[in-house]
Amino acid sequence: MRLKRQLDKVVKTRTLHRAARAKVPFPIVALVGYTNAGKSTLFNRLTGAEVMAKDMLFATLDPTMRRVVLPTGDEVILSDTVGFISDLPTELVAAFRATLEEVLDADLVLHVRDIGHAQTAEQAREVETILSGLGLPDDTPKIEVWNKIDTLDEEAHEAALERAGRTESVSAVSAVTGEGMEALLAAISQALGGVKHLETLVVPFAAGRKRAWLFDQGLVEGDTPTEEGHEMQIRWSAAQKARYERL
Repeated sequence: MRLKRQLDKVVKTRTLHRAARAKVPFPIVALVGYTNAGKSTLFNRLTGAEVMAKDMLFATLDPTMRRVVLPTGDEVILSDTVGFISDLPTELVAAFRATLEEVLDADLVLHVRDIGHAQTAEQAREVETILSGLGLPDDTPKIEVWNKIDTLDEEAHEAALERAGRTESVSAVSAVTGEGMEALLAAISQALGGVKHLETLVVPFAAGRKRAWLFDQGLVEGDTPTEEGHEMQIRWSAAQKARYERL
């Protein structure tokens, strides 16, 4: 089966992808969603990339990554993933899930929904079930992106905007027209910024790359050599700490 071969190929390259991401000193934002929710179109809108975006199952197989500059000037890596579906054939389940394990490395997950789809609620539950089954940590920040508001009639369009505006961690957008993109980018910045706290840690002398990363990110408030290594005072968010621990 052609799809099985494609999935197997993606699985074989997954380890290389994750190893490469571990060297990237930026937060990772993963796009997830039911198939045809418009993830790749949103990816293209946010990054200016020309990733294939077609109305078909598994339009995106090999996860694609691009750098995005947020309104704050901070940079993140946006990762597009394979679309989720329900009732996946048994022989494809393991390979399909393996392609999605990179979501576990994300500092923020954007759950993209086709808000105009008749089964949007059911699709959202299916996505959440798969994320839970993958072992996505409960404390991983998530934003629901209600996509395709351009397909709604005027009344439903206004209702979606109003409801999203008063619901925490929800953004209503149109990846086609660009509506809502500025608000979404602001929400991403806020979710990744979080509350920063001061922490003291000892970085071994042999961990020069980690120490350099802390300085590159502007997180160091104090640095004192000791017998065990560099005793450093670091002010960072939970997302930045998690990124450091994966280096």
